[in-house]
Amino acid sequence: MSGFWNYRVIFCEATKDEAALYQIHEVEYNLNGKVTNWSETGAAPFGRTVEELQADTDRLKSAFEKPILKVVRQPRGYTLVEVESGEEATAEVPESLKQ
Repeated sequence: MSGFWNYRVIFCEATKDEAALYQIHEVEYNLNGKVTNWSETGAAPFGRTVEELQADTDRLKSAFEKPILKVVRQPRGYTLVEVESGEEATAEVPESLKQ
């Protein structure tokens, strides 16, 4: 494994055709905690059993414990930044992945 992921709330700004909205997305990070990718569409809980569905719902809820992000266009591509600080989004590397 070359990284980790978590759920994050991403704010999508209004366009001329659509209203602003918030969605929970899967965000992937490298082993330094830097964002490498995020899901194009919002996440939805799922499971093969009710217990698995509940566990996935709990993981989705963890997104509310972290700063809200938004997508910002860069000269070459896009990046995720924290809405409040404007700083590039990062995440704490899980202890199990620290060397």
